Amino acid sequence: MNKLTKTTLAIAVAGLAALGSLNAQAWGGGGPGMRDGKAGWHQMAPEDMQARMAQRMEVQLARLELALVLTPEQKPAWESFKAGMQAQAGKHFARMAEYRAAERPATAIERMQRMETHMAARQTELAERRELVQGFYAGLSDAQKTVFDDEFGRFSGVRGQGARCMPGGGDGPRDGRGGRGMGPGRG
Repeated sequence: MNKLTKTTLAIAVAGLAALGSLNAQAWGGGGPGMRDGKAGWHQMAPEDMQARMAQRMEVQLARLELALVLTPEQKPAWESFKAGMQAQAGKHFARMAEYRAAERPATAIERMQRMETHMAARQTELAERRELVQGFYAGLSDAQKTVFDDEFGRFSGVRGQGARCMPGGGDGPRDGRGGRGMGPGRG
């Protein structure tokens, strides 16, 4: 098969897949935010979201532990780190429940004050998490630190500037304004 035929075939397959997903959305078979016929994060009941996030954290912590290949001497520090991460997640869930239960501010100024309070609490959480990570990180070998940097960044959303909102995880060239630019194939 020549290159043109392969390219045409790949485009046709991608087009058919896109049409199939549009058809499924039109018939109620899912769509953005849907997984296995269930609503995405923003459409879930708070209790369900908390349970799924806790389960996700367990899986990610287990993955991190396996990737680090910890020595028996490092296990107590790992258990302390893991317990601290879980406790911090519990506090975060409780704070978010309070935030949702509070009466919605009526004015723009009140909404901005509420957001300032919310952001200050998030800043405090981040500082606590950094201290927790620093304590555990200090006991890792150089090779383990490299693994930790990569794996922890995946589950914490702290991989690079804009990692949570940038396509591709925030890595790659910028256009000087914080954007991804118009590199090859982006025009």
